[in-house]
Amino acid sequence: MKTKINKLIPYLNFEGNCEEALNYYKDILGGTVEILVRYDHSPIIVPDNFKDKVLHGRLSFGNLEIFASDISPESPAKKNSGDVALSLEVSNVENGIKIFNHLAEAGTILVPFEKQFWGAWHGNAIDKYGIRWMVNC
Repeated sequence: MKTKINKLIPYLNFEGNCEEALNYYKDILGGTVEILVRYDHSPIIVPDNFKDKVLHGRLSFGNLEIFASDISPESPAKKNSGDVALSLEVSNVENGIKIFNHLAEAGTILVPFEKQFWGAWHGNAIDKYGIRWMVNC
């Protein structure tokens, strides 16, 4: 049986700073942030100081989306695993430099954004929230 998939949406997990991270990405990538559900509007039991955290949020930019949430304090997020990266394809080098530099700010640059041996511009960094990004042009 063949399955039709409409799109793939990355789902990012944070440890209490999801809303901050989504707004940070919104400032870099544009778009809008929607906090769809907070823990205080769910049956999930969390400490009182976690009830205003994000159970499900969305960043929409262009025709793309990223979903995100704050992970319950009992289940810390796995950071810097290196297993997954969000890869952005940008239309010109100037935008690529700007986006890469913002994402890499206060993070770790793994591959500087520069012309690579295969001919494209590319950079790879882990941002200040522990998310690995690849910017390509």
